[in-house]
Amino acid sequence: MSDPKQDEGLMLLREEQISEFNQWRMKNLTLKLDFTGEDFSNKDISNAYLNGITFTGCNFSNSIVNGTNFVQANLSNTDFESSDMSGALIMYAVLKDSNLSKSQLSNTNFMWSDLQNVDFRQSNMYKTIFVEANLSNANTEGLDKNNAYLKYAKLNGTTWE
Repeated sequence: MSDPKQDEGLMLLREEQISEFNQWRMKNLTLKLDFTGEDFSNKDISNAYLNGITFTGCNFSNSIVNGTNFVQANLSNTDFESSDMSGALIMYAVLKDSNLSKSQLSNTNFMWSDLQNVDFRQSNMYKTIFVEANLSNANTEGLDKNNAYLKYAKLNGTTWE
């Protein structure tokens, strides 16, 4: 059974009405949103307030999420391939088993996030922040760790070790 409140927020995101979504979100901050399995591919949802939302198994491939707030979001098994995530806040988030290959990750903040088994191959990083992030078994093949800030990051099983 669908939730009319949640459906309203989902519709605004699907239609890329970010200003309206953010206003709606601020009025519904205590609503526990779950957008599991939704398709946001090829969308521009830059600067959206998506903090705390469950996006397990979603498709964000070829999307633009510049400056988007994903703080404390569950993004496990999510596809961000070829997305522009520049300046996104993805702190305290869970991205286990997600695909971020070929993505733009400049100035993206992954502090304290769970990035186990994430595929970062061919991504572009510049000033990307991974303070205390768990990058265990992440595929970082071919990435230059000099373009990332890795203080206290867990790197077990990564090619950055």
